[in-house]
Amino acid sequence: MSTELIKIAADEIRQLALVEPKQASERFEIIANTMSDAQLSEVIEQIDIVTLTQINSQHDLSFPSIISELMTPEKIRDIVCQQPLYWEEKIKNNAEELKQHTFDFLTYLIRTQETEEKQAEILECIAEDPAGLFYLSIPFIEIYRGEILEYENYWEDKLYEDEEHLEEAEAYTERQLAEDAHNIGYDDPKSLLALIRQLTPKVETSIKALIRDEKSGWESIISKFATELVMQAKEKNKVEDEFAEVDDMFSFLD
Repeated sequence: MSTELIKIAADEIRQLALVEPKQASERFEIIANTMSDAQLSEVIEQIDIVTLTQINSQHDLSFPSIISELMTPEKIRDIVCQQPLYWEEKIKNNAEELKQHTFDFLTYLIRTQETEEKQAEILECIAEDPAGLFYLSIPFIEIYRGEILEYENYWEDKLYEDEEHLEEAEAYTERQLAEDAHNIGYDDPKSLLALIRQLTPKVETSIKALIRDEKSGWESIISKFATELVMQAKEKNKVEDEFAEVDDMFSFLD
């Protein structure tokens, strides 16, 4: 297939995404029937990260997609870091919703990959970015910070304030993950955490360290991480826009 036809396909996907990202995702699936994986990868490379984020965000996360399978780990990392800008208010302002949404999106991007090698590459690539590590951590904050206990007239997070109690809690979590690894479904965050521990122990350690540095309750931590993610995504877009302006200034040299 010629370079021109690949460009036409990428342009069509971009135009559709401006109107309805879900239709763009469906159109890509149709185009996939007429192209090889190598050609489809070229199409993806010609689509900007904002469009790819919109398409993946609107995809039915309970089903795999060809586009997520063919994206490079770097593309997936950029999408994860960009996606907070497209969170609905009901998700962004609700800890439970945000925990579930980030878990679903990560499961969709990671579990759909054909090999454990690529899954590991994606996890490592995401975790190398500070914003990516924040995103990776959100589904597991409650697991590492302890359960919520009800007292007389208020709720309080069961925090492990001293090192000994924290180590005991983490050891218990690790035992539970090991015991549950083969018995829990993909719809349980513990399943994804067990996969991370198996494929990329260093990433799991980074997640644990990031959460461990926080002293507030899990809902407050999620809110803090979400705010940080949105701020970093906006900052990255600002920098990219500035680079784009410079490129435009010198485009006459091309």
